[in-house]
Amino acid sequence: MSTPMRHGPSQQGRTPSQHPVAAPTPQASTPFSNPQTAAAFSPHGPRSSPQQFKKSPATGTMIGTNTSVTVNFDSPSVTAAYNTLGINMNINDLNLDSISVGGLVAATRQSDEEDRKKRMEAVIAALWGQNSSRVSNQGLERLAIHLNLECLWEDVKGAGENAKTLIIAGQTMAVEVGITNHVVHQASLVYTESMPILEKHADKASAILLKDLSLAPGQSPLTKRLTQFRANLERLATLDKLSGSPGFNCHEAIAGIWESLERLHRWDVEKLRHEDRAFIRMSDERLRVFSLCLRNGCPLMHARGRIGLSLDYWKERRKLASTTVDTDDAKTWGILIECAPASGMVYSPVRVSDKWISPDIEKSHITETDMMQTSVPFLDWLEPPTTLLPSSEEVKTEGGLEGLPGPKTPDVVFMATFDPPVIVPHAVAMEIYKISATNVPLTNITFDALMFPIPEGSPYDPSEPREFTFIQTIPTFSQSPQAEPTLKAHRNTLFIYKPVYGQVVNHVPFAHPKDLVAMLPLLRQYAFLSLLLTNMFKPKEGKPSTTESSEEDSHQPVTQKDEFEQFMSTKTSKEKSVPKNALKVDLTLTAHPVPRLLLVFPFNGDTANVLLEIQIGGRVAIISENILKPTSDSQGMEQFRRSDWANALETMEDIGAWIELIKRTLEEE
Repeated sequence: MSTPMRHGPSQQGRTPSQHPVAAPTPQASTPFSNPQTAAAFSPHGPRSSPQQFKKSPATGTMIGTNTSVTVNFDSPSVTAAYNTLGINMNINDLNLDSISVGGLVAATRQSDEEDRKKRMEAVIAALWGQNSSRVSNQGLERLAIHLNLECLWEDVKGAGENAKTLIIAGQTMAVEVGITNHVVHQASLVYTESMPILEKHADKASAILLKDLSLAPGQSPLTKRLTQFRANLERLATLDKLSGSPGFNCHEAIAGIWESLERLHRWDVEKLRHEDRAFIRMSDERLRVFSLCLRNGCPLMHARGRIGLSLDYWKERRKLASTTVDTDDAKTWGILIECAPASGMVYSPVRVSDKWISPDIEKSHITETDMMQTSVPFLDWLEPPTTLLPSSEEVKTEGGLEGLPGPKTPDVVFMATFDPPVIVPHAVAMEIYKISATNVPLTNITFDALMFPIPEGSPYDPSEPREFTFIQTIPTFSQSPQAEPTLKAHRNTLFIYKPVYGQVVNHVPFAHPKDLVAMLPLLRQYAFLSLLLTNMFKPKEGKPSTTESSEEDSHQPVTQKDEFEQFMSTKTSKEKSVPKNALKVDLTLTAHPVPRLLLVFPFNGDTANVLLEIQIGGRVAIISENILKPTSDSQGMEQFRRSDWANALETMEDIGAWIELIKRTLEEE
């Protein structure tokens, strides 16, 4: 920083041309009278960051305790204001003589400008995240620059005047985009190092990127946005930035986990085929679905329009023959396997390996320690060696001291992101975080409030019971297979008498794929519970309505307050009306120690009581009921068993439709 030019004693600060707003006051001490403070407080000087301001010579002189400068206020009104407030202050004791009111105003203006700039940057970042640019030459280039990736344009000879290729490059990968007149016709992902473990997935990733940028049939270039492409490019850029050191590639680390989990998945499929008679004649695709939901999950690389690795563990309509692993219209629960900066976390760093499990998958020699575990079969997990980065010449330690140079581990961890996030009671969250050796975040909200959020502005006490009603439409079928389905309304009421605190599990770090496999039974339990509650108490798009009420009515929750207002009102509210002849179904939810659902509904002129338990792995068990009779066939076997109806609910995944099936099958004419 250059030393400010010193002025003679006759100079009174700056000239009027330098202060267009206010002329200088004669015989008044201003901050510009002191050459050291002039550079620091001048509103027309170079704008400095707060860090630079602290290091400037001007601030060093001001803050020092032995400074010799004095302070004089430009206006007597300041002193009068202190006297009015009853403040007795000896200005000379403050050692701030070189600071005037004008200097304080200048500093305030500078601070306001910096705050305004920060707020503007935050607004721009928010708008950029919500509204992506359109697919165009400029839009692609702005996106690459925003993600700190390099851009290189190349003209394509012989393909037209405006045919170009944009290369978006990082340290370990590059995306090549062919574009003509702002319309993309080619996109491909390439890696800077030739690795078979990565190249086998490059074609699938390139197809996803091309679909993100290509126009749909009948779509105009004016409406094609970069939203999906940006999300996938951000994932590639994140792994690229974390792969800064030579010899360490996060893309390779993720692909290595896929190799081990894929071997485990193929082994699971063969196990199901040869060890269970129910699966002998099933196709490979059906076995993959059952393995996904019953065994150790199904790893998918670059699937469902997303770049990256996902370990799928649950799927909607999993028991239907039409459901496949890649079915898009069936909701899927999975764990996204990514890399993230350690950020001070005390955790095992990333290891680059494809040998996380032995080639035989299952252990040949079972030890006493293995017998104490609950998981069967006993998987032969391996511990790959620690990945070390090349040694550096200088290693700085805390306090600025130089440490001994040498190899070090990557400052990167594996991160599991749950897609979608899983809502679980606090005790279950502790089990999940315990597997990943992570501290449980504190929460003060209940499990039911997370599953069914409290309306904004409504009073709510977590310790009190909760109740609300939802009108559901159920398609029912007669005994004739050719008959058209009829629509029937259910008035479902949910009761929570014993609220328990809950957690939304979004992501956890992990050190080994076996940590994720250990979580799957718990995750399936609450994924299926959420599916049952959603199908019973939340509206679905495209769901038909009853003839007794409009579509809005069938999707409208009805609370006790709504019913009271209807009773007291002389006019019937269309929005809050309950369809006539609606079947009343009461459901009581108990979330601890295991999730249970008590169903109460009219049956055979009386009341049916069925207690369901959602067990580990997403299995249904009927604990008690009063609807099945011990009738036997000619061979002395019960015609309907609890397990049969439990399997039926697992297949239907809808309690309302399941109740209609029970009434149609078991209710006496």
